[in-house]
Amino acid sequence: MISFSFVPKEGERSVFLESFERLKKVGISGIETIVGDHLPIEEYEAYPIEGVHLLYYPTWLEFWRGEKEKVTEDFYNDEGILTYYRSFDKNILIETFKNQFEQAKKLNVKYMVFHVSHVRPKDIFTMKFDYNSEEVLKECLVILNEVFKGEGPLLLFENLPWPGLTLKNYEETKMFLDGVNYRNKGLLLDLSHIICTEKTVDSFQSADKFILNSLDGLKELKNEIYGIHVNGIKFEKYLEKNFSKNISEWEKGDRKDKFMIEWKHMKNVDPHLVYMGDLKKIVEALPSLKHITFELNFKSLNHLEEVVAEQMSYLK
Repeated sequence: MISFSFVPKEGERSVFLESFERLKKVGISGIETIVGDHLPIEEYEAYPIEGVHLLYYPTWLEFWRGEKEKVTEDFYNDEGILTYYRSFDKNILIETFKNQFEQAKKLNVKYMVFHVSHVRPKDIFTMKFDYNSEEVLKECLVILNEVFKGEGPLLLFENLPWPGLTLKNYEETKMFLDGVNYRNKGLLLDLSHIICTEKTVDSFQSADKFILNSLDGLKELKNEIYGIHVNGIKFEKYLEKNFSKNISEWEKGDRKDKFMIEWKHMKNVDPHLVYMGDLKKIVEALPSLKHITFELNFKSLNHLEEVVAEQMSYLK
C-alpha cells in the first residue's frame, strides 16, 4: 500500500478528492493523516485514510518527570506550558494518546504511527543532551503500556534523530520493542530522520549506503519494520554551521518568537524533499514492509500531485 501524508483542512474535501482520483492512477491508495480538533471526526471519515500519525510532543520528558524549572525554561511561562500541554498534570499525555487511540479505532485505520523521541528546544541547535536514548525509551514505555491495551490497529514506532528510537542501536531497539505490551506492534523507518544528522552522509548515494548498513545492524529486528516514511534532505552541511546567533535570539524571544526560530531551523534539518536515491533497493531490503508513505513538503494540491508522481518514479 502506497500513501502520502496529508492533513485535511476545512472546506477542501471536494478539491482533494478530485486530486486523489488522479493520484490513484499513479499507484496511490490512500493517505496517512493526523487527527486534530480543527475538524470533527466525522469529516475525516470521508477521506481515504490508511494510517494515522498520532500527535507528537517533541519535548515531554521533563514535563513527565515534573521538572518544572526546565519546563518553564523551554516554554517561557505558565501560559506557554498550558498552550503546549493543555494542563500542568503529566497525565494529560496519557489522556491525549488514549483519545487518539480511540479515534484511530473509530476510523478503522490499518496502522498508527508513534514518535518515540524527546528533544528540548535549545538542544536542536546545540546537539548536546542531558538525557540519553535509554532514558527516553524507558519513560516512553510507561506511557505506551498505559495507553495501548487490547485490540487495535498496527502500532508502528518511528525513528527520529533525537534521543529515543533512532534505529541505529540494536540493543536499545530490542529492549524497547520487547518492552511494549501491545501485541499488534512494529517499527517504521523514516529515511530523512535516520540520515539528517549524519555528517558523513553527503549525497543520496551515501544515504542509500548508510540506511542499508543501519538496517543490517538491526539484525532480525529488520523483519519488524512494517512501514516506511519516504523523504529526502538537502546535502548542504547545514548542521556544521555556527548557531550561536540563533540560540541568542531564541533565548531573548517570547514564546512565539521561539517557535518560529525552532520551526525555521527544523525546516532546514528535515525539509521533507523527494528522496532521489535507490528507493527500490531500500524497499527490497525490508522483507515485512506493508505500508509505504510519501511524507513530502508541498505548497498546493497541484504541487502535491507533482511531488508524489516524482517520488513514485524513484520507487518504480
